[in-house]
Amino acid sequence: MRNRNGIFWGIFLLLSAAILVISQLHLITYSFSFWTMVATIFLVAVLIKSAVYFSIPGTVFSLAFLAILYAEPLGITAIVPWTLLGAALLVSIGLSMIFRPLIAKHRPWINYRKGYTKGHHGPFVKMDYTADPDVKTVDDPDVNVYVKMGTSIRYVKSDDFNSANIDVSMGDAKVYFDNVKVHDTATININVSLGGVELFVPRNWNVVKGLDNNMGAISEVGNPISDVDSPNVTVVGLVSLGNLKINYV
Repeated sequence: MRNRNGIFWGIFLLLSAAILVISQLHLITYSFSFWTMVATIFLVAVLIKSAVYFSIPGTVFSLAFLAILYAEPLGITAIVPWTLLGAALLVSIGLSMIFRPLIAKHRPWINYRKGYTKGHHGPFVKMDYTADPDVKTVDDPDVNVYVKMGTSIRYVKSDDFNSANIDVSMGDAKVYFDNVKVHDTATININVSLGGVELFVPRNWNVVKGLDNNMGAISEVGNPISDVDSPNVTVVGLVSLGNLKINYV
């Protein structure tokens, strides 16, 4: 992750410098306002980070918003904003379906095989993509949840919890960790795009967040009461055009 962050910031600074120089040299006849330039740099940052983390929705929608921002010089004012955003949604869904196996190879915490998921540890878990929520109790120190265009509820039970890998695309997942014990440390990997994830964790956990946020929302509910004896649980991953809520129970 550290290497990818270095790539992101390097490319971002190079493109920001190029945008700044081009704007000052008036190499483009169309004039841009200060806030347009600020919005451009922000969207370019989102675009680069989405590409680095192989987030198709983040990449497509950042391009769509850039196109809306520059609709006049591009000559596409007739299709902005709703037609273009609708097309971006359909493109995101289509590309996610096509490139999901390829993207999985670049995300070492999860692999895909015919509707099943598997991490470095733990059994395959088949997901049921129906309107009804897929509710299961998992008794395993290593938990893997994959939701696509569906709803999943997981009740985790473990006397020595180690890790959880939660991947949600255009769906919702609720994962309850209130019946697990962490002896020392544990890690929860999150990847959510165009969807929502809710985590229900014990109040005495010392939750350390190392999340990347691309136009998403990350919130916490409740009051943690961690102390020196509390286990350290690291929550890492990417929230792209989605929502992550951590509930302390």
